Amino acid sequence: MSGRSRERRKHFNQLITTKYMPHTYIVVTTIRVPVFLRDILENASAHGHQKDTFSILVIGDVKTPPEAKELCIQLASEFGRVIEYFTIADQERELAEYPGLLELIPKNSGLRKKIGTFIAYQRGGENIIMVDDDNFPRPETDFIGFHNIVGTEVEIDCISSPTGWFNTYETLEEKRGLKTFPRGYPWLQRTVNPPPHERKKQRVKVAINQGAVFADTDVDTIARLFSPIDIVAMKDEYKPGFGLTPGTWISFNEQNTALAREWVPIFYTPIAARRNSDIWTAFMMCHIAQHMGEVVTFGYPLVNQFRNPHDLFEDLGEEIGTYRATDRFVELVRSVPLTEKTHLGVLDELLHKCLSALPALTGVTEVERGIIKDFFVEYQAWSKIMPRK
Repeated sequence: MSGRSRERRKHFNQLITTKYMPHTYIVVTTIRVPVFLRDILENASAHGHQKDTFSILVIGDVKTPPEAKELCIQLASEFGRVIEYFTIADQERELAEYPGLLELIPKNSGLRKKIGTFIAYQRGGENIIMVDDDNFPRPETDFIGFHNIVGTEVEIDCISSPTGWFNTYETLEEKRGLKTFPRGYPWLQRTVNPPPHERKKQRVKVAINQGAVFADTDVDTIARLFSPIDIVAMKDEYKPGFGLTPGTWISFNEQNTALAREWVPIFYTPIAARRNSDIWTAFMMCHIAQHMGEVVTFGYPLVNQFRNPHDLFEDLGEEIGTYRATDRFVELVRSVPLTEKTHLGVLDELLHKCLSALPALTGVTEVERGIIKDFFVEYQAWSKIMPRK
């Protein structure tokens, strides 16, 4: 590690070691026995997080085996931590006052993670970390601590690109040196020789933080079919993390990703865009962050993804319908001027203006236009349910 990287890491560690520690909720949905929770708990213990500073919410689904709840009970006792497991019946009782939300989120869907983020928000959670059940925190980085930069002001290197786009995977090293892009990165923005980007240290408020994913990281299925990807390191010059200057957008998903409290009610992933719904939501968040003067950060904490089994041809079928539409989607979202001052107000404004402008959008098939419309309409249904506090 270079001297500059060591100095950056020391500064970042100071940012996450404060007298005030917000209550953090870690949220996951799973149809498997969540063995990865042991790694999260061991990481929290190793980095000195007290039991009253975080809770874990595990949202079960129809296919989740009974052993999942048993493991949660065992780990809660073993580590002295709060781990709550919610069966389908538990979820219905917890959200009895919000029947519309339960109707909106289907069973047998990764979207049920949003039930967990909503419960965490209703309980007063200040930072919500979304994690997949195949994400295993790497011991050298503080999983909770680094995610707890959300909602705070930090001094951090911020990246700006003349194209308005930055491929965060440029900061990672692939085992064989393969060039790759995050899943859903706009196809018209992909190039093997991107223009130079600038880095400038700034004091910014962090809206969303995504930790880098090593090993079998998140790429388009078409890339998986072509060649396996194996991320082995983060380049020293970008450690431990960086922000994106408002106006420079990235593609990010919702694994190993933390939201500041005020961003939880506006972070939803409608099922209309199938496997790329979370990516389209990320582009919405980039636009809102740009308007609100907040930033998305990327870097630590690091996790390994030991990916659950997937039918790649089924995944490809769910993605391919949005491959071309994504470029038009981001063009539409970027074109919308925003004026509202609150997060939910800005979301409502963005959705309304996008739907109004959609009929005039060119370069899409009617099927693609329908997908985009359904995405915005489903998002509006979520927004109407969110409490205005």
